[in-house]
Amino acid sequence: MHDALIPIEDVDDFIILRARAFTSKIRRAVMRDVLQDEDLALLEWQLLFSIARFGTCHLAYITQHTSLDPAHGSRAATALEKAGLIERHDDPDNRRRKLISLTPQGITTVERVWPRAQRLIRSVTDTLDATDFNELKRLFDLLNAAATRIGEGGALGDEQKQQEVSRTKVSARA
Repeated sequence: MHDALIPIEDVDDFIILRARAFTSKIRRAVMRDVLQDEDLALLEWQLLFSIARFGTCHLAYITQHTSLDPAHGSRAATALEKAGLIERHDDPDNRRRKLISLTPQGITTVERVWPRAQRLIRSVTDTLDATDFNELKRLFDLLNAAATRIGEGGALGDEQKQQEVSRTKVSARA
């Protein structure tokens, strides 16, 4: 047994915990209050929503422009195709690739689900006044840009990376 290893003030500043708590609560509410009656999994709704947002496109385009993992997106696309909500077409510019688009049934589903999802999210965001909401969006944009740099390997300078590697090696030896 041991005492806490990470000081509470470090945990309080670890923004990922706050972000995860918020998104987990929203995801559960969307699944319970919006998607349950539709027999749609959350990942399937995310893909359906993305196709509605971007229009006919490649799955790779969606995964590059959203937080959807390519493997999960592929499985969701297969499920949506089997359910008759999307269809795949040969890309006339590249026969090896498939374009995905909504079927008429998929369009109807989006038109039914999207307003309910908006209402649920609004019930949370309406707790903020317009100034706070705009500031929140601005801050999310800043954090997403920083997270993108991390994903591209640019979060730490070469000197900082070397220091992190050195610290890890020292810790591993201790």
